[in-house]
Amino acid sequence: MDSGGILNRAMSRRRFLQAAAVTAGAAALTLANTECDPALIRRIQQQKTAMPPRHRAWVWQFASDGRPEQIAANLAANDIAVLLKTHDGIEWMSTYDHSPSAISGPAKVEAVAKLFERAGVPFHAWSVIKGIDPVQEAQMAADVLSAGARSLTLDLEGSSGFWLGSRDDALRFGDELRRRTPFGRVDISIDPRPWRINLVPMDEFVAFTDGIWPQLYWDTFDTPGNIDGYRGSGYPTGADGMTPEFLIDVTAKILAPYQREVIPVGQGAASDPKTWPRFAHAAWAAKMPQVSIWRYGVTPYETLVYFGQNPPGKEPKAPPATPTPSPPAPTRTHTPSPTRTVRPTRTPSPTPSPSATATGTPTATVAP
Repeated sequence: MDSGGILNRAMSRRRFLQAAAVTAGAAALTLANTECDPALIRRIQQQKTAMPPRHRAWVWQFASDGRPEQIAANLAANDIAVLLKTHDGIEWMSTYDHSPSAISGPAKVEAVAKLFERAGVPFHAWSVIKGIDPVQEAQMAADVLSAGARSLTLDLEGSSGFWLGSRDDALRFGDELRRRTPFGRVDISIDPRPWRINLVPMDEFVAFTDGIWPQLYWDTFDTPGNIDGYRGSGYPTGADGMTPEFLIDVTAKILAPYQREVIPVGQGAASDPKTWPRFAHAAWAAKMPQVSIWRYGVTPYETLVYFGQNPPGKEPKAPPATPTPSPPAPTRTHTPSPTRTVRPTRTPSPTPSPSATATGTPTATVAP
């Protein structure tokens, strides 16, 4: 530290002006660098109208997941936003969803968006991006945002029925999208398994999008093939196997280089709903406070209640502790007399868990 030198000397007017010019030049350079980062500029613009974050529930088809009025009521009761599928490639969802409320174009998007927003449910949209016609797909995406969607998430996967384009197609889509909606919030949802993520042009899409939604389905991925795949990619599951905590930890490492907000997608139809607090807590610990549920129609209502009680921004209720094994029972010193085993006259059926609508099993990818 200089105790009696330059900081204590008087500065002439000329030297002051020279120093001020250097400072102004450095500031201008910093501003220029900022202006060259489109993602930062988008984020600044988006924050002007952003609402406090909420967890989200994905809706696929109204014919499968339920009437929009009922969905809105259940989500509103638990402060959860909706993420509704509006189109698939260059086809609106009414091609597949035969509900009267199915999305058939921008006008229908606007009507359904107003229905959810009036109920107090922030309306977001999602679609499958295919690269069939990048310009038309970009126009449809921009139309959805203009019609009232707060954001659009593109389902970007390398499986059959999903992304079919090239890297150039991704660039064409991005250029046209940002020409039409420079500051709209657009994210991507991906299959983050290490051997699947490079089946799509990640670098090209990340350049013009704002967040990444990794699909983390701990039950669906709990197979020998997936466990071997993670091990072969340098991520062994360990003694606990395919857990929510493992998927969060590995995915955070895989996506860190992309420098985007990460919002994990969990398995609504988990075989054990008690794994959801573990998933939420692991995500929070990994600085992913906002999560989403795939999908509404197969998710038990108590899972929605849990997220209503544990909104983004605060530490979620801790997962249940691992039970302590009971000590073994003492060995009997005599042989008991044989008894007749009483057998039931029928096998009792398990009591089903309540769900938002009809249940089903999610797949690792999303059908139209």
